Amino acid sequence: MYNYRSKQVELLSPVGNWDSLYAAVQNGCDAVYLGGKSFNARENADNFSLEELKEVFDYAHIRGVKVYLTVNTLYKDSEVADVLEFIEKIYHYGVDAVILQDLGVARLVSLNFPDLELHASTQLTIHNLEGARYLEELGFSRVVVARELSIPEIKEIAEGSNLEVESFVHGALCISYSGQCLMSSLIGGRSGNRGRCAQPCRLPYTLVDLENEGVVSEEFTKKHLLSPKDINTLEIIPELIDAGISSFKIEGRMKRAEYTALITEKYRKYLDQSLAVQETKYQVKEEDQEEVKQIFNRGGFIPGYYLGKNNLDLISYQRPKNWGIKVAQVIDYDYQTKECKVKLSKEVKAGDGIEIWTKSGRNPGLILSKYDQITDDIIRFKISGRISSGDLVYRTSHQELLARLQESFQLKDTIKNLEIYGRFSAKLGESMKLKLWDQAGHYVESSSDFLPEEAKKRAIGAEDFQEQLEKLGNTPYQLGSLELDIDNNLFVPISKINELRRDAVEKLNQIRSKQFISTPRKNKLKIDRFKLKRGRRSTKKELSIYLKGSKEIEEILKQDIDRLYYDIRDVDLSNLDSLVKIVKEYKTELFIRLPQIARLEEIKELKKKLELLEKSKIDGYLVPQLGIAEMLKNTSKDLIADYPLNNFNSYTVKHWSDMKYKNVILSPELNLKEIKNIANYNNINKEVIIYGHLPMMITEYCAIASVHKGFDSDKDCNHECLTANYGLLDRKGMVAPIEADANTCRTIIYNSQPLYLVDHFDEIMNSGCQSYRLDFVLEDQEEIIEVIKAYKAKLNDPQVNSQFIKELSLKFKRKGYTTGHFYRGVE
Repeated sequence: MYNYRSKQVELLSPVGNWDSLYAAVQNGCDAVYLGGKSFNARENADNFSLEELKEVFDYAHIRGVKVYLTVNTLYKDSEVADVLEFIEKIYHYGVDAVILQDLGVARLVSLNFPDLELHASTQLTIHNLEGARYLEELGFSRVVVARELSIPEIKEIAEGSNLEVESFVHGALCISYSGQCLMSSLIGGRSGNRGRCAQPCRLPYTLVDLENEGVVSEEFTKKHLLSPKDINTLEIIPELIDAGISSFKIEGRMKRAEYTALITEKYRKYLDQSLAVQETKYQVKEEDQEEVKQIFNRGGFIPGYYLGKNNLDLISYQRPKNWGIKVAQVIDYDYQTKECKVKLSKEVKAGDGIEIWTKSGRNPGLILSKYDQITDDIIRFKISGRISSGDLVYRTSHQELLARLQESFQLKDTIKNLEIYGRFSAKLGESMKLKLWDQAGHYVESSSDFLPEEAKKRAIGAEDFQEQLEKLGNTPYQLGSLELDIDNNLFVPISKINELRRDAVEKLNQIRSKQFISTPRKNKLKIDRFKLKRGRRSTKKELSIYLKGSKEIEEILKQDIDRLYYDIRDVDLSNLDSLVKIVKEYKTELFIRLPQIARLEEIKELKKKLELLEKSKIDGYLVPQLGIAEMLKNTSKDLIADYPLNNFNSYTVKHWSDMKYKNVILSPELNLKEIKNIANYNNINKEVIIYGHLPMMITEYCAIASVHKGFDSDKDCNHECLTANYGLLDRKGMVAPIEADANTCRTIIYNSQPLYLVDHFDEIMNSGCQSYRLDFVLEDQEEIIEVIKAYKAKLNDPQVNSQFIKELSLKFKRKGYTTGHFYRGVE
């Protein structure tokens, strides 16, 4: 049964520039989120300078709108001081909250500015209650949950923690779990974790069989197999409110201001409606949905993952950009005259943008200006292209709609005004007084230094005073009522009345601009709170390996490795003691690698498995997510923080050191110089990955099933993932292997080339790290042993360059490999 909550649900709109700020505020948002010129996950948006941010805060706060600053990327050691100084300035300017991804920076912000709200970015990949609780204990007040969550999962987080739950309700959907995508980084050096994602997921791909690289289904060759449609949740707003979402977040900081205006307007309308009507009466009008579709869509919309992923028509494989709305079909085209005749299914007007979808894939478009109206539903215009009868025509921009939306930011204080009330007194020989107040209880009073005199000619009457005091056109206010207490036959210069009005309005602006700050902000940044202590340097060098997939591990263990990370999905818990015994015979530590993603039902199963693991003699756990970090807070076994936790700087490493973790595995996005710097600080072992196919993304979407089903969401999956090995062929001829989990239908897409650094291992060993990791996820037994032998030889003698190593390096050179970010890093 729908729960009619009395608490106001926040509508949170995206802002990338001044126009979109005006558009969001004037169309009814409760809060906006935006970034500065740096330090945020949308570096390509216009964003705001530090000087502009003070104006932004005042503009929004006066109008009753909160402002959240996105400081939601990962930071290098060299950047942390600048980030903290930036946050200190916006803290004193009056920012309402900062949105953070970096755990180390979040900890420093909490220490220095305990009265500043911290919101956990969706980049922190919070997808279970346990992860939310971990952040709550770190001082966060709000969590932006993973976009992949269903309504029951969100409800569990909302009811099981004290955090406010913010969730994306409209806009672009990342195909990978946010914060877990390395695709842009590994392919082109532009890190999504650093706000510079190049969106390679929107490019064309072809599904191929890895054995022979044969194309799977020619129909979907070079299609946009990883490009999801946008979310639209207007139809399910009541259910989302009932789930406990306290902030409805619209995506789109890089979209045009008209988009911000329209989407804010529609969600304001239907959020208000959902709280005002019975559930059975809630209905979204078709014309509103059409306007939403017109402003931006990728072949229609989906409700996200809120209703689950079964039968979800997720992918816009034909085209990754805005489609617009289908308005016509070509009925004739003359290649000589370039005249195109189309039959309309919807009205078009001069100024509208149209695009014709041709069979060649090159779609010509234009802004309609001159055209002939042949009949009511047939028009003719000139356009060049490989156009043929039957081609569909889409309206990509609607001039009339855009003009209406532009009013909300071109006339920024005329669409939505705040109602205020006043009381004015003018007495002979006394100072004039004007009192103003608003519905929120903000109250100001201004007095004039001019003393009204007795009129010698024309007196100023009540109508004159009223007219001047109501002149609020350049302000965000409109006068709801005004009480006048004036003597008769007074002379007052009009300029003095205007001065008094302006002074009162300015006072009201000042008090409203501080309305969300409950106590004075007096905290200051203290340098000693983020000084790092030098760590002890160990000369010990360990070799660890991560194994995925069932293997004959004894031959592998004979290679004298120090630590084995064994994936929990490959562990036979009924035979766990035997596994422990075998590993211990070779004097190797055994750590169980726990799931990178574990949703509601998976967490329940994992808790049962942990009961068995806790009783066993394994050495510890490899921890890849915050939910599992929360679950293991009371374990007596050793813990190692895995790289999906984005261990990118010394301050995040310090967090795990303070939590008494044994090791921390550094982010694969760091270069060698940055690794060396991190190795200098904190008494915790640092580990780096030096071999393996790195996962580029982990996703709830399965390209294998989608292509085999012909992108028909009504068809059942036949688990083709179990019958062959598949990969994605990109436009440069590289093939990224896909690993599919038939139980969860979750997939991992790996880098096409393995990380291989044997020839650089001597230099890497001088980084100061204590442990070096080899990841084996796709290799067979023989390949695994070859690689281990080569690295082990180098570990024992950095100068060795045997014939075996030369031949192995030549083998990798022939099939292709990468040195990752060790020598390039990320921007």
